[in-house]
Amino acid sequence: MCEICKEVMTVDAFSNTKVYLDCLKYIQTLVDSGDYRFESKDCDTDKVRDENGCWADDIIFHSIKCEKCGQIFICSANTYRGNGSFRTV
Repeated sequence: MCEICKEVMTVDAFSNTKVYLDCLKYIQTLVDSGDYRFESKDCDTDKVRDENGCWADDIIFHSIKCEKCGQIFICSANTYRGNGSFRTV
């Protein structure tokens, strides 16, 4: 893990929907910075809910990778059961 990755704020467990949505905004900011890129994702970070507020899927997954050291971070949320996290692999 490099100095850039040590500064990434992970989330052990999403306590509510707002924390999850804020985390997705944070992830998008990391990617937009150029220091990270998406390894994989189920949908764009701003498309996890449709215009009616329905979730894109029961489980939503985003994975980013550090361009410097290769560290991978995974964000997953179970929108049906209401849990998830943002963590290193």
